[in-house]
Amino acid sequence: MTVSSLDKVLAYVGSTGSTSISFILPGLFYYKISDPESSHHQKLKDDDDDLSDEEEDNGSGGVGGGKPNWRQGLLRKASLGLAIYGVLVMITCLTMNIVFAASGR
Repeated sequence: MTVSSLDKVLAYVGSTGSTSISFILPGLFYYKISDPESSHHQKLKDDDDDLSDEEEDNGSGGVGGGKPNWRQGLLRKASLGLAIYGVLVMITCLTMNIVFAASGR
């Protein structure tokens, strides 16, 4: 009600909301779920083992045994990188909003 310009409000909401939804939250969610010590990871692993048992019964061959997979470690690091990149994009967007708001554009 007291905002004189809705475009400034939408700029700040877009800077924080869109980067959070697009970059930060997916990266953090995957990083948390893929933690080998997490209860969520253990549940997903148990579900995956049940699925690979069904695939082996069908003769299609399941995903490899209980060996640590280098791809999982790489994806885990990449998801953390995505979250960090999202924070940097958010900081950049918020800084640009503040600079342009101060300059009167």
